[in-house]
Amino acid sequence: MANFDIFTTLEYYSNKSSVLDGNNKRLPTSAFQNFYQPAQNLTADSEVNQSFNFTYLAFDADGFSSTEASSISNLNINLAATANIIDLTDTAVNGDSLVIVSLYIQNIGQETISNSANLVCRYTGTIDNASVNDTTVNWIVSPAISQQKAQVPSRRISSDLMGRFIGI
Repeated sequence: MANFDIFTTLEYYSNKSSVLDGNNKRLPTSAFQNFYQPAQNLTADSEVNQSFNFTYLAFDADGFSSTEASSISNLNINLAATANIIDLTDTAVNGDSLVIVSLYIQNIGQETISNSANLVCRYTGTIDNASVNDTTVNWIVSPAISQQKAQVPSRRISSDLMGRFIGI
């Protein structure tokens, strides 16, 4: 059995409508990783702007699914209560922010995030609720459903379904 390092990245976007840069790469407002002390860029994900560094922050995420998409349930993120996380949380709860949390594995003993790190799963959502105490900030992230804008159904409703009733 092979051994792996497991780490998580956390991307925060203050506005869902401005996630991509001019080159169609994700450019987070803030980004964190919970494994390496020095700031790292995420070379394993070619869809992220490579000039942006993920800084170290002690955090954990609970509620990932086993697939590369958000699940139906919420994601619970516990972060170290630093001043900038508390400030970010205050503005995020009332905004239309986006959070992307990714779980990666890579060969054991690497000193940096490797470009061969494998994405295990990814959760995309919105901060729905938050709580703060002296040491920890807790975010409840719900699947990416806008709290402020109307949603479009994920499945097309065909015209022949309109007006059908089930008789008992």
